[in-house]
Amino acid sequence: MKILTASAIVLTLTLAACGGSDAYVPKPRAFPKMLLPEMSYRKFDSAGIPYAFEMPAYSAMEKDTLNVYTRQPNWFNLNFKPFNATLHITYYRFQSPREFDSLVDDTRKLVNKHIQRAEDIIEEPFISSPTVKGIMFDIEGNTATNLNFYITDSMQHFLRGALYFNSQASADSTAPVFERMRKDVGHLIQTFRWK
Repeated sequence: MKILTASAIVLTLTLAACGGSDAYVPKPRAFPKMLLPEMSYRKFDSAGIPYAFEMPAYSAMEKDTLNVYTRQPNWFNLNFKPFNATLHITYYRFQSPREFDSLVDDTRKLVNKHIQRAEDIIEEPFISSPTVKGIMFDIEGNTATNLNFYITDSMQHFLRGALYFNSQASADSTAPVFERMRKDVGHLIQTFRWK
């Protein structure tokens, strides 16, 4: 009898702890709150560099120093330090339409390397001025880079940019940061000029 009473008490307490409501309300899906830096910009206009633009105030422009290829004098890395991301900027001066076509083809090949993991690749042509035009490539999905672009005057200047996070992350967890950096890269393109 004592065992039956003890079992009844445990069962009653267990049912009481489960609550009396039948309506289960799941928690909404959310991301951790991210404090993004203020949107402000400063000029990058260095002597001897054939281009200038406005870059985010929270970023830092550094010479490209990787030793895996022949370094060029006008190649830079725009580091988004708060987000652990880098925009790799490579510049080429071309002499002929054939060289120009080769640079565009190389850019498309680099973008298409991500096609196996990409959900979609969206091309957005842009023209900021008669001498500043190009294409921005939004590469959707869990790929190494989600944003590539090139800028050219179609006569002698060609600049390529590729945005990489410096650590592996899924596209959905970096989405708020990526959208912010995409706006900052868009501002860079809108303020870009050849010298």
